[in-house]
Amino acid sequence: MDILNQIIGGLNKEEIRKYKTLSTAGDERKDHILFDYIRAAGPKFDEQKALKKLGYTEVPKNRYYQLKNRLIENIGDSLVLLNTHKEELYEVHQYIQLYHLYRSRNLLKVALSYLHKAEKCAIETDYYEVLDVIYNELIRLCSDLPGISPEQYIWRRDENARIVSDLREMDNALATLSHRLRVSQNFGPVDKNLLRKLQTKVGTISTHTTARFGRNLEARIYTALSRILVQQHHYDALEKLVTETYQKFTREKWFSRSNHELKLQMLTYCANALFKNKKYEESISYATMLGKEIQSFDKLHFDKYYFFYCNSLVNNYTFVNPQKGLSVLNEFEATMRQKKSPYYDIYIYLNRATLLAHMSRYKESLQNLVKLYVTDNYRSADDSFKLKIEVSELIITFETGDTEVLDYRLKQVKKSFAALSKEKTLQRDFQMISLLEGMNGNPDYRFENRIKRKVEAFFKEKKALEEEDSEIIQYGPWLTKKFHLSE
Repeated sequence: MDILNQIIGGLNKEEIRKYKTLSTAGDERKDHILFDYIRAAGPKFDEQKALKKLGYTEVPKNRYYQLKNRLIENIGDSLVLLNTHKEELYEVHQYIQLYHLYRSRNLLKVALSYLHKAEKCAIETDYYEVLDVIYNELIRLCSDLPGISPEQYIWRRDENARIVSDLREMDNALATLSHRLRVSQNFGPVDKNLLRKLQTKVGTISTHTTARFGRNLEARIYTALSRILVQQHHYDALEKLVTETYQKFTREKWFSRSNHELKLQMLTYCANALFKNKKYEESISYATMLGKEIQSFDKLHFDKYYFFYCNSLVNNYTFVNPQKGLSVLNEFEATMRQKKSPYYDIYIYLNRATLLAHMSRYKESLQNLVKLYVTDNYRSADDSFKLKIEVSELIITFETGDTEVLDYRLKQVKKSFAALSKEKTLQRDFQMISLLEGMNGNPDYRFENRIKRKVEAFFKEKKALEEEDSEIIQYGPWLTKKFHLSE
């Protein structure tokens, strides 16, 4: 989508009203015509129709591009004017802008007063990087104001520089870790060196700064710690961190439109941590809160967090009420179909198959896996992910009692994924395949010593938490049920 279309599509009513008020009135203004057409057309915007409405069909296209650029600039100006005093960061930058303006007019004391305002605002809001800029300008200004010593500002800048350096290292590690989490979807290996580096940096920043963090620094520390705990699968600690931080932000009234996404992320993490800790009803409660919050501020971040809301409900209902889980999934599918987004095909078919399996509707479950296998997204998926899905298919096929089909698919899966059989992180999957081979068509599998030894070995072998988390149908609980083992 064109950048201008994205800008106009993201404007709320107040911002549209401000733009229209500030733009000079006049009959048949081209920028107003283009603005109104983009708003009305939405995703069905047609550039040829726009050119026709503007009367530009017979003129060089450069005039159209110039009009678009002017419209982008005018909307930007109106947004800055409207939002300057709504967010502390915008306010700091306005003070710095006014400092430069008054300094250029040689009104040095006036300029100094605005730098002091900017410093105070930046300190109150933990904008350490901006403070570095402010202290640089204060030191420069001292050379033009002989009555003011630069030493105090040099000391402040040096102290602040240490915090900025640590924050940058933390942000670099955090950005890399966040990217890996998105790409691997928690199925990839853990980079322990990166995690250790991030943990060390969080501790260093905590030492350098005050015991009672401000809102923005608290948010950054929380983000770093929560990423660490997610990657290390420490869900008890994650639950404690997120609930306590969420309660503090609520108590201090730190949540606002500007950090609304942080609120949604906290609710998402809290629901997920509670789910991992098998506190299903509490998790559903936080997911319900998330569902309400994604409606706030004219559905700000709705598209991004609607998936997390539905996913949390589906995960929990899988264990407490699979029928409700299906209803949520069907609603999610209908919404995605309206948006014509095939991106979630894997998620929809896989979770429907899992829910149906939990309801003992095994044939319907397998039908959804067949639909999954023919999607383009599945064909391009990671092989280790596909292996886990197909092992789950084997488990579901075992439950149908169709020994011939299971025997055929066991051979297919072993052949298809033979190249992965030596992968250390995938040994549990191949152990399950081996167990299913011995169990298939064997009514006495529970009592056969050879199979029992394999099951004992499966449970004795040390497993990483990320391996168990990545299983579609968890092997341990399924085997416990099949072999009547005590959990």
